[in-house]
Amino acid sequence: MESSYTIKFSDEGIKKLRKLDKKQAVKIGDKIQYLSNFRSLNTIKKMEGRLRSNYRMRVGDIRVIFDVDEENKTVWVVDMGFRGGIYK
Repeated sequence: MESSYTIKFSDEGIKKLRKLDKKQAVKIGDKIQYLSNFRSLNTIKKMEGRLRSNYRMRVGDIRVIFDVDEENKTVWVVDMGFRGGIYK
């Protein structure tokens, strides 16, 4: 059985999460908790271009950008935002 991953937030990830309304923040928190059992990439997309080392997960209209540190079993939430602005 694979061990769980630890979830950590970058300063930017925390800042963006705090700016969301409570309902959105709870929904994102639930989805991020899913990442602690990071085993299946079938619902998670690898980024392209300058962010190609990261992954993205869609939560409603919000995209959560994260990186996976396999060696330390850590998922780093690095950013989040609405589709129109998150990729710029």
